[in-house]
Amino acid sequence: MKPNKPSNHTNRPESRPDRQAKSGDPSLLRRLNAAAALRVLRAREEITVPELAALIGVSRPTAQDLTAQLLREGRLVELEPGGGGVGRPARRFRFRAEAGHVIGVDVGAHKVLALATDLLGRTVAAYRVPVTPELSAPERLDAVRAAIRGCLAGPDAGPEGERLRPLATGVGTSGMVDTEGRVVTVSDSLPGWSGVDLTAELADVAPGSVIVGNDIQLATLAEGTAGVAAATDDFLYLYVGNRLGIGLWLRGELHRGHHGAAGEMVAGDGWTVPYQRLLDWFAGHGGEARPTRENAARAVVTAAAAGDGGAAYTLRAFAHALAESLARHVAVLDPRAVVLGGGISRAGALLSEPFAERLAVLCPCPPEVRTSTLGEESTAIGAARLALDHIEHTA
Repeated sequence: MKPNKPSNHTNRPESRPDRQAKSGDPSLLRRLNAAAALRVLRAREEITVPELAALIGVSRPTAQDLTAQLLREGRLVELEPGGGGVGRPARRFRFRAEAGHVIGVDVGAHKVLALATDLLGRTVAAYRVPVTPELSAPERLDAVRAAIRGCLAGPDAGPEGERLRPLATGVGTSGMVDTEGRVVTVSDSLPGWSGVDLTAELADVAPGSVIVGNDIQLATLAEGTAGVAAATDDFLYLYVGNRLGIGLWLRGELHRGHHGAAGEMVAGDGWTVPYQRLLDWFAGHGGEARPTRENAARAVVTAAAAGDGGAAYTLRAFAHALAESLARHVAVLDPRAVVLGGGISRAGALLSEPFAERLAVLCPCPPEVRTSTLGEESTAIGAARLALDHIEHTA
């Protein structure tokens, strides 16, 4: 996993922390300054006090106090003085990414995946528990606990063999999630999952604070911070797997919406049409396998990659139908890019090229189409990023 990049708005002059604290509360000002400093430090390999002062818009004495504070807290390491030059060399520091860890968990219909990352978002341990869509809610919660425990029991992290020291846990799940970490509504992909309070249910096993988010939104967060759209201010994320989902990244940050429901599919919006094309092909070529969206998609992609002309035609029609359903969202938001993720996106150019071609016909300003490289880890990576953001804002 690549180091996460801060949102593009982070270091703009108008976000200077010492100008934002209007309350006169010194402790609030210190927290704002420390959070701003940590955002800058995470994005750079090393830094000096004058550079830090200039980047976050504080005075040099304030920057000196910040580095002293972060050194005491173990969040910074002072580097050896550089050789050469005239006069006393400037003190140089780096962010101590190994000072702690976070856990990111993806609760899916077919797997529960837990990742541990350092404070730069680099994966140091992972544990996967296979599950089935038919599991009851208590059984799925047991699988989530097993994945977290398995991840925590994984290999040592850090250059000196230090054990994992998780500070927070992020969890991604399908459905709308309220501010308390409770699943409000969910599709039929997870039976009995609506109403589950994940924050409370996982408090006994998940380290630190437990922060819960929608899985598609967290996959979007992963793409915007560590994926193919990490340098893009505006993009749409389209999850194409055993279901469809949309995520919105606007002005350099994840857009969740007023109720946290941004990107939720609307019944009767035409999204069933693309999958029907796959199921129709599968009905004549799937043998005795169960005619599910997942089985149909896997069979069509495999056959198309092997040179089956009928399967390639079906996949192309599927891509065109996807583009037709997404075109209205593209027209409204005018994003720079569309990122294709999810299991079916592994078809690569067989899916992305006809999708882009059809989108170009339908949209006056067609966006660039990119295929995710994060694979099945995207939601877990985004959940870890959610936990990192929580730590950053509570510094």
